[in-house]
Amino acid sequence: MTIKPFGIWPLLAIILLSGGLVNHVLIAPFLLEVAHRDAWISVILAMLIILPWTLLPLYGLLNELDGVRIDHWLKQRMHPFFAYLLIIGFLVYLLFMGTETLTVTSSWTSTTYLPRTPISIVIAAFLSICLYAVMLGLRTIAYISCILVPGVVILGDFVMSTNLPHKDYRYLLPVLEHGYAPVWQACLVTISAFSELFILLFVQHHMRGRLRRKHLVLLVFMLALLTIGPLTGAISQFGPEEAGKMRYPAFSQWRLVTIGRYFEHVDFFAIFQWLSGALVRVSLLLYVVLEYSPVRRMKRPWAGAIIAGTVLGLSAYYWAGNMIPYKQWMKEMFLYIGPVVIVLTIVLSGIGMINKGKEGTA
Repeated sequence: MTIKPFGIWPLLAIILLSGGLVNHVLIAPFLLEVAHRDAWISVILAMLIILPWTLLPLYGLLNELDGVRIDHWLKQRMHPFFAYLLIIGFLVYLLFMGTETLTVTSSWTSTTYLPRTPISIVIAAFLSICLYAVMLGLRTIAYISCILVPGVVILGDFVMSTNLPHKDYRYLLPVLEHGYAPVWQACLVTISAFSELFILLFVQHHMRGRLRRKHLVLLVFMLALLTIGPLTGAISQFGPEEAGKMRYPAFSQWRLVTIGRYFEHVDFFAIFQWLSGALVRVSLLLYVVLEYSPVRRMKRPWAGAIIAGTVLGLSAYYWAGNMIPYKQWMKEMFLYIGPVVIVLTIVLSGIGMINKGKEGTA
């Protein structure tokens, strides 16, 4: 199936919505639970660590690929067995990311605004929309992201500004109250969220033009702001102890919004924000998994999408009913997966430089 290329800004919109959901919503409870009032410091520290990785090995790999699919590029530079093994590892991680998003989204939906709807119906309905977007193609997902991003950003500024009277930034002090260890642990979680930028390697061949370093820096800073915002907001509004106990701190901030004496209960805007990010994220992950997996070669493309969606849906249904062990599992994954992804991209960048040097001396 031939896909028309799209520009850089639609791609950035996809990453902002997909990565923004993780940074803004999914990792916030872990950071507050681990680092308490110092959670925001871990984001700054993680940003300082992730920027060199983004500007050197990740940017170098994007330049090396130069519009070539990453699996084809790998097969030219290493044994096909190891290339397949590496791609399979990345695809399994992408499925984990999709399961994580679908599980938390369906659980949040069932516990907040659709408590009487069976969670199986919630998962099936949401997955159906995502699969439809996948069948329409990555270009469609990109342009949907362009439409959704302005609304999501405006609503984020809205909840931040209207809650200013409820905020007491003295709760952010004193810093390093519990020492450096909790901050470093939270930093590892944040690094894992930032490291999801590696997905650029899997979609860059659909892009018209070339990503520059300034685009990557912009992405990192935007994702950092999307992480610091809800953390400082939750701490300054609820205090570090109460914020650390919250399951959805970003959503809880919406429930405090009031405009004047008669306008309140506007937390339905949070539904739009969350579902916008979840829709783009799950659709993107499913698309990449389908593109790089054997099911893409089936005579009927929709059959492969249904298989992948069924696996994702069943996994999310199981974990939504076992949220306590799932939360612990996610926490462990976020602690270790980021450094693994960073090391792998550095190794791949090194392989590209070695082969480039050999081609230059040939």
